Parts: sequence; C-alpha cells; structure tokens
Amino acid sequence: MRSLLPILCLALGLGFFAGCTANPQAPAQISGAVTYKGNPLPAGTVIFHSAEQGSYRALLNADGTYEVRDVPTGKLVVTIETESVNPAKKPKEYAGGKGAKQYQERLAAEGRGAASKTPPQEYVKIPPRYTNREKSPLSIDAVAGTQVQNFTLTDD
Repeated sequence: MRSLLPILCLALGLGFFAGCTANPQAPAQISGAVTYKGNPLPAGTVIFHSAEQGSYRALLNADGTYEVRDVPTGKLVVTIETESVNPAKKPKEYAGGKGAKQYQERLAAEGRGAASKTPPQEYVKIPPRYTNREKSPLSIDAVAGTQVQNFTLTDD
C-alpha cells in the first residue's frame, strides 16, 4: 500500500498541471467599438471568421459598440457589414412575396419589425473591402477570456 502512495501523488500532480495549461479551444469574449470617419458606426454587423470553426456575429449598437461571446481562440479575420440596414435595399421575396408579407405581419403583431415603434437603424455606407472576407484588412488574435478590440474604418 505504501508503494502506491508516491505513484498516486505523481498522478495527481500531473493531472493538476495538465489542468492548468491553456486550452486552445477555450472560448473568447470580444467587445469594442467600430468607428468610420471619426464617428461611431450606428448599425450593422461585426463578423469574426475562424478558418476551422465558422463565423461568429455581433450586432452593432447605435453607439458603435458590439459584444460577441463564445468565439474560438486564435487568428480570426474580421468583416463588417452595414447593408443589412440599408433602407434602399429591397428584401428578398419568398413564395411569391406571400412569405415576406406574413413574416412582417407576425413581427408587427409581436411589436417588432418595420411596423413596430422601434426607430429604424441609421445606415452608413462603408468601403466594400471591409465586407469581404478575403480582402478585409481587419483581424484579431482571440485569446481565452475577455478582450477589447476597437476597429477604425477608413476610406484608404
């Protein structure tokens, strides 16, 4: 019995140290703000693209801030889009337009959507390179835990 004690202590010690190492799959939480021409970007989506684990989205608030949780750690390409709030873009129609109409009616009944009292989001057109995953100059090395990452968009 006495000869098992050192082996047991060694096994427990190794298990403890193995549990203290960083887990490369641990989720990250990223927050920050997006500005364009010195002003907060008031609406749109920030998208974090992982080569292996897909894309993770965060909506922009009116003050340009965003927050996304459970993002994988590692190198992420970042894109930002604002066309989803472009009032000049006509939404796609499905089922001969009936589906979109029914959807809008349901949103109105729930107090959401275009028929609700929610003010429309302000649309700001940004350079197209920020919307393209292959051309975006934005990236981040996500680490486990929380981090702040602000993005400043330019016309250059």
